[in-house]
Amino acid sequence: MNLSDLVNSNVLFVIINFFVAFFSDLILNFLSSNYGSRFHKSAIIKSLQIYFKKRSILKAAFDAGLTVIVVLLLCMIFSFFLLGFAVPNNIFQLIQFIIVCFIFGYIADVKIEEWKIFGNDLDKYYKVAGAGFWGALALVFSVVISYLKQKIILPEFIKIWREIQLKIEYLN
Repeated sequence: MNLSDLVNSNVLFVIINFFVAFFSDLILNFLSSNYGSRFHKSAIIKSLQIYFKKRSILKAAFDAGLTVIVVLLLCMIFSFFLLGFAVPNNIFQLIQFIIVCFIFGYIADVKIEEWKIFGNDLDKYYKVAGAGFWGALALVFSVVISYLKQKIILPEFIKIWREIQLKIEYLN
């Protein structure tokens, strides 16, 4: 696999989304803590404190990443059959994909609450925030950040890396 194949890889898109969700959850964990809550006044974030207190930091982050991957894969399959692509490759496709992800993310968040996927620990959160919107927005955030990383940042990094390699070869 060459570098351009990597930039266009569906697997890479899924992996990046996992890590965006993982690190976003670490940030939410911190912000929901007594120390982190000094930096904001959000009742929604504060309501996550019960959930995070009953899980290790890494377990909660892993669960967030896994949840995003499951819903993302459903979005990719749906998008592939309905729109003709599994991963967005341009801004127009990204907008279409965001709509699909918002719908699937909304439904998934409602089902996570309804089916108590994470037990009762999110009851306070859902009472304060409601089910659907914030889960959908979290998936859309992950998709947009992952798109930017894969389609814009990574190609630029590769370009810079190749220039460095050429300069090193020239010096030798």
